[in-house]
Amino acid sequence: MRSLGFIGLGRMGTPMARRLLQAGHRLTVHNRTRSKAEALVAEGAQWADSPRAVAQASEVVFMMLADSQASEAVLTGPEGVLAGAREGLIVVDMSTIAPAVSRRLAEQAARQGVTMLDAPVSGSVGPATEGTLTIFVGGPREAFETVRDLLGILGRDIHYVGENGMGCAVKLAVNLILGVSIQALGEAFALGARAGIPPARLWEILSDLAVISPSLRHKGGKIVQGDFAPSFALRLMEKDLSLIVEFGRQVGASTPLAAVAQQTFLAAREHGWAEADYSAIAAWLLDQQPPHAG
Repeated sequence: MRSLGFIGLGRMGTPMARRLLQAGHRLTVHNRTRSKAEALVAEGAQWADSPRAVAQASEVVFMMLADSQASEAVLTGPEGVLAGAREGLIVVDMSTIAPAVSRRLAEQAARQGVTMLDAPVSGSVGPATEGTLTIFVGGPREAFETVRDLLGILGRDIHYVGENGMGCAVKLAVNLILGVSIQALGEAFALGARAGIPPARLWEILSDLAVISPSLRHKGGKIVQGDFAPSFALRLMEKDLSLIVEFGRQVGASTPLAAVAQQTFLAAREHGWAEADYSAIAAWLLDQQPPHAG
């Protein structure tokens, strides 16, 4: 049994934290909105009033947060993880953030004797619940080996890819493909619809073709049904596409498709689709109205 902390109990963080708790570890949790922690506390987790208090109670702290700004605030703020950290603490940031930010935070943590890993995940709520996420890990190899068993509770395919920031870089490459491909499917539906081919009929044809990847196969039927219940919110995909474009600039990589997709997702986000599943980009391209629109 190990003393673990988990900060960030959103749609993904809650089932991930629950798996660590159910595996028999002592778990201390914190979330900006305390009500989101109530179910886990009822199941045996301990509540902490701040990230600092989580660090004080833990030998390994997991973070699953929305963006780079949130990771930095939780780690380095006045009541942040580093404020309560003892030398030897390992922080595993499973958020999808900018690789450069992840490296900078790791360097800051190291000055206090804290080791940080970036370990973003591929997969949605179902895999998070089942412990079948894919995890990309960057950071010191020794720390990775120390927490490998814990990552195995959360994921099935765990890839160690190198120094700090490299896990985030791989995750951005994955989401570049997801974002661009789902936009391509949405454009195909829109093109067919303008030509008089209903999306349901077009999907009958497309779903049998090799051009449809497993991820698109999963989303295509839901698009036709108008089911945009979020497993990964459209606003988060837009955020990741923005990170991809900026990261491309930093490393000198051309990302024109990601840049176009980012602008399309931004438009959809600003017109009411922010909290829908990212596959709702197809609904935007089909000129559909978001659920709350009149």
